[in-house]
Amino acid sequence: MEFLNNQLPIDALPRVENTTLGPIERSYLRVLRWEWLIGSVILGVLAGVLLYFAKPLRGPLAMSLVIGGWALLVIGWFWLQEKTFTTKAFAIRERDVIYRSGWIIQKTHTCPFNRIQHSAVTIGPLEKQYGLASLVLYTAGSNEADLRIRGLREELAWELKEWITQKIDHEPGA
Repeated sequence: MEFLNNQLPIDALPRVENTTLGPIERSYLRVLRWEWLIGSVILGVLAGVLLYFAKPLRGPLAMSLVIGGWALLVIGWFWLQEKTFTTKAFAIRERDVIYRSGWIIQKTHTCPFNRIQHSAVTIGPLEKQYGLASLVLYTAGSNEADLRIRGLREELAWELKEWITQKIDHEPGA
């Protein structure tokens, strides 16, 4: 039996950049804002506890630095969420799922169906309030999720999970 491994021309390969990615639900931004608010309050309480119990931090300069650091961190976190939200997008193609995220460092994940072992839909308490869910894809050789698309309409997440399950049942090599 002869081993064949022909070289493919780079120009002929399918391009992810040519795929039109659809945005996640706009209401997911509200979930991110609630997460920001909850995290900010927890961080503020921790800063308050630090100021209360650490005697060297009770001076006006130290208190100003801790409070200013907290405010800067909270404002920066909010701003970063706003910027990164607009880059989150996904697409379902014939043989794979594509998910893009990130603003400063943009990541594009492609998960082929023939590598997917199983999929799941997760719905957190904040997502439930807005009718949203996350689609989670697990591939061979990994105990953790390889692809998690947050911010999908709950009905769409369940439809995609069902469609992917049927797709991987019929995929050669799956």
